[in-house]
Amino acid sequence: MKQNIKPTKPKNNKNSQKPQYKQSIGELTDALQRLQAEFENYKKRQTEEQVATMARAKELVLSELLPALDNFDLASAHLPSELEGNSWAQGMVYVGQQLTQKLDELGVKKLNPINQTFDHNVHEAIEHIPSDKPEGIIAEVITPGYQIGDRVVRPARVKVSGGTDQVLKNNRLNKGE
Repeated sequence: MKQNIKPTKPKNNKNSQKPQYKQSIGELTDALQRLQAEFENYKKRQTEEQVATMARAKELVLSELLPALDNFDLASAHLPSELEGNSWAQGMVYVGQQLTQKLDELGVKKLNPINQTFDHNVHEAIEHIPSDKPEGIIAEVITPGYQIGDRVVRPARVKVSGGTDQVLKNNRLNKGE
């Protein structure tokens, strides 16, 4: 007996493959979005690191230049009276002003805290002195401080008032009381 066997056509799996394709596309889309987010975060980190490196470089250069700037300021402040009309001396004063202007443009701020309350974060107390000013007020600046943005490159070296009580104590000691 001969059986009547017909070859069967393979079933069309297009409908069953569609969900698989959609799932694969969804997975690949998610992976691509994660990769894009990681790359954006990487770019942000690189930019932040670059800015931080530039800030450190500014601080290093400034800290190396500070002694020369201090000496220039001292020389300008103690210009002999016979040189006040001298054009060369005036030129040097203008150079100093130009240096100060360029530092300002670079975001460098000079700290001159006379008559301010002492703050250990931005000031370095060299001495407590008797003064007519209230206790804790800066009476004298020895060396100005410098900061870039919120970062202090060098604290201002200052003499801090001990207040009027200290003036009275010193007067008593001097009189032998």
